[in-house]
Amino acid sequence: MRTIKYIIFCLLLPVCGELYSQDTVSVAVRFNVRKDMIQLRWAATTASSWYYANKNGIIVERYTLVRNGQTLAEPEMKTLTPEPLKPRPLDDWENIATANDYAAIIAQALYGETFEVSGGTKGVAEMIALAQEQEQRYAMAMYAADLSYQAALFAGWAFDDKEVKAGERYLYRIVPVSNDANKYVETGSAFVGLDDWRELPRPLEFDAIFGNASVMLTWNYELLEHIYSSYYVERSENGRDFRRLTSMPLTNITGNSRMFRVDSIANGRIYYYRISGITPFGDTSPYSDTVSGEGRLHLIYVPHIVKAIPDDKGVFDVSWDFDERGNEVLSHFELQRSDSDMGEFVTIISDISPKKRSVLYKNPKPENYLRMAAIPKAGEPSYSFPFLLQIPDSVPPAAPTGLQGYVDTAGAVVLQWTANTDDDILGYRIFRGQTAGEELVPLTDIAVVDTFFVDTVDVRNLNPKVYYAVSALDKRYNQSALSKTAELIKPVLIKPSPPLITKFEATDEGVNLEWVTGMDESVISYIVYRGAGKADSAIAEISDPKYTDASAAGGEAYYYAVSAKNTGDIQSDASPEVYVKAKFVKNKDEKIKKFTGKRVNDSIVLQWEHTISKVRSVNVYRKVNDNPLTKWKELDVNASLTTDENINAGSVYEYLLVIKDMNGKPASVQIKVK
Repeated sequence: MRTIKYIIFCLLLPVCGELYSQDTVSVAVRFNVRKDMIQLRWAATTASSWYYANKNGIIVERYTLVRNGQTLAEPEMKTLTPEPLKPRPLDDWENIATANDYAAIIAQALYGETFEVSGGTKGVAEMIALAQEQEQRYAMAMYAADLSYQAALFAGWAFDDKEVKAGERYLYRIVPVSNDANKYVETGSAFVGLDDWRELPRPLEFDAIFGNASVMLTWNYELLEHIYSSYYVERSENGRDFRRLTSMPLTNITGNSRMFRVDSIANGRIYYYRISGITPFGDTSPYSDTVSGEGRLHLIYVPHIVKAIPDDKGVFDVSWDFDERGNEVLSHFELQRSDSDMGEFVTIISDISPKKRSVLYKNPKPENYLRMAAIPKAGEPSYSFPFLLQIPDSVPPAAPTGLQGYVDTAGAVVLQWTANTDDDILGYRIFRGQTAGEELVPLTDIAVVDTFFVDTVDVRNLNPKVYYAVSALDKRYNQSALSKTAELIKPVLIKPSPPLITKFEATDEGVNLEWVTGMDESVISYIVYRGAGKADSAIAEISDPKYTDASAAGGEAYYYAVSAKNTGDIQSDASPEVYVKAKFVKNKDEKIKKFTGKRVNDSIVLQWEHTISKVRSVNVYRKVNDNPLTKWKELDVNASLTTDENINAGSVYEYLLVIKDMNGKPASVQIKVK
């Protein structure tokens, strides 16, 4: 059994204080909360601070600040270390260093042999070497302490506070002892209580990549590096009984965000893996998800397609090379095909004997990428490089169909068409013309692979339309006939001229209006306006330049105006207004006998009676305060009652009831409800 004398030397570090004359001594602090204690770990921030703290010791102070949710008026202070914590003497390290490799590293860093320096008798080179060695001792000691909490306790770099209570919160101060007035001491601190205890999280993003007699394990180290400093990897061959791959945990010394571990395995057998994280305080996390898989033998021999020769019937004799030594481990060959060298290959001929080196390929497509797959009896297949097989082709594809598009107000043209179903389509060419009947000019030299195209045109020239067609190209550059020409209307951006009302009269049917407009072919509709004091309410939008206002109340006077709207949805200015008084039509036999309105709670109930035998329509118009009278509701021909629930207190409402008979003659009554 090894002893401490084979691991460490018996000399305390005799490094002179002059070499480490930095003025600041500081420590960084971490804490861990268990259900019955609070654990503290600290580390000197520099090699010189580490040397100074080891030499003079550390004092741990605790201040109770909160109890049962209440902040104490006076913090309760207690020194938890009556004597400064220092590394144990050399003789005390033998047993722990023998059982714990990390403790042996710390002991070596603290007490291992080094240069002997006194005053200024050493040269500059030896002083630099001594400083570099001290940096290495410091780095290795901190690394080992992170991997063994018990060793850190033994070295005086950690403390377990078991005199803690639930409901209390403490401020811990880690104070390096200073015997030198010229040293500036920075105190480390931690604010924590038992209520901060949390369950440890499971390691995340654990994965395995299985290969030939090996597996690469990997997991996300960076995600939980503030909690776990190292990991154990465990393996099982039945999914139940796991054992650790190493006696010592693995740690990340590369600085990468992920950790990796390679394990040797037997092919054809399923293995299971999981990991657990280890905190700097020696706590072990829950296990990660379990991953499993098996190693597979990779075929080392690779086929190579040599040629593909057609016969008189267009059947191709595909031949390939393959090392005869691979026949024994080979199950069969497969001939596979794809539309491109990077595409998905599909098996077209399977179960080819391992002894064969040629096969007949019938009915090939115009363009084929062939690949020979060697399928072993066990393990992964090997593949040849893709082999291009093209069939002579002089037949152009079909002309594209479904061409359509539009032109927006900025002059952008968007075209779309139906994709050709030919197997060997390379793309499409776009053609354009400015006037009907002219020869279309190609816009693209390179085939467009999509079934849409964006172009730009001038929408402010005199041509109201633009014309497009599309042709298809196959991979042998055979070009189809042009598609059916798409005639696209350019958007109209100029306001049309206002109409002029040339005829207006009151008749038994209502107020008749007729107007004329300019020779603008883009006008598609007219908007009629009406009002009692001004023509400011739109009452109809029509396509013909004439209109009969059948809703005009008999005896009422109205102002009328008309505006034009074009294909660009641009509306002209209104025409000059005309003034018309609607004709009052008396009908003794058929009339509205009664029309009343009554406020009920927060609504107005309208009721009426009439003697009109055959009713074509019933319409109610409404006016609120000084606003114009507008159509409010069209009712069933048998209706005799309706309710206006959209009213405001204090507003005055007027209602016009218009009932038309089957000949279109209206009867109307208007009432006011305050």
